[in-house]
Amino acid sequence: MKNKTTVLRMVGNVAYPVAAFAFVLAVWAIVAAVENIPVLFPSVGEVFRGFGGLLADGESWRAAGMTLGRITACFLLSLAFAAVLATAGTFFKPLHKFLRPIVTVLQAAPTMAVILLAVVWMDNTEVPILVGFLICFPLLYNICHSALDSVDGELLEMAKVYRMRPVDKLTGIYLPTVFPAVTEGARSAVSLCVKVVIAAEVLAQTRGSIGIAMQRDSVMFEIADLLAWVVFAIILSFVLEGITVGVKKLWEVTK
Repeated sequence: MKNKTTVLRMVGNVAYPVAAFAFVLAVWAIVAAVENIPVLFPSVGEVFRGFGGLLADGESWRAAGMTLGRITACFLLSLAFAAVLATAGTFFKPLHKFLRPIVTVLQAAPTMAVILLAVVWMDNTEVPILVGFLICFPLLYNICHSALDSVDGELLEMAKVYRMRPVDKLTGIYLPTVFPAVTEGARSAVSLCVKVVIAAEVLAQTRGSIGIAMQRDSVMFEIADLLAWVVFAIILSFVLEGITVGVKKLWEVTK
């Protein structure tokens, strides 16, 4: 019975995403057929041909690699600053009270305004990293702080009574609580990072990037190629999310 339940769960995990993907394709195919304007609404086949062209083009892979580098850089910077500052703020409350309004302002700031200001102030290759950091840092800071704040107080009191070493408290109490919560929250953060970095590349006219390729196709009314880049960005987001899930699963297996 247990094996049957596991198999059914695995089938469901595959079947539902496939069904949702098929539904989206069906809707797009219907819209393209009804509108019958290939320039604005290319067929599904044209989009996939454009996607195949991207995969066969070395320049596209170079642009994707540059964008991936920026996404990785701003995500890791955001996570590192968030983890350090959230940890410091948890143990030194005045720091958290000082950072909280800054984090709130960054969360409330319109993404477009942040991008436009960064374009004025910085080089176009630096804008996507800065914008990605400013947008993702507040989310990751709140995730890290909430995870640290949720550590069981009774366990901490017990550790204090038994004079547990700091390293043992870290590995035995903090990490088992914090790490799964942070990796789960990182899934949302990395997807947001992909969107924000590509949007910043478009407005900053960042050379050698997915964003500038999207804008070029939009200006030239190459809608099939533009949608192919959208598919590429979605797949990239899924891959990065999958990496965070894999890290979490690896942690669960090895702990």
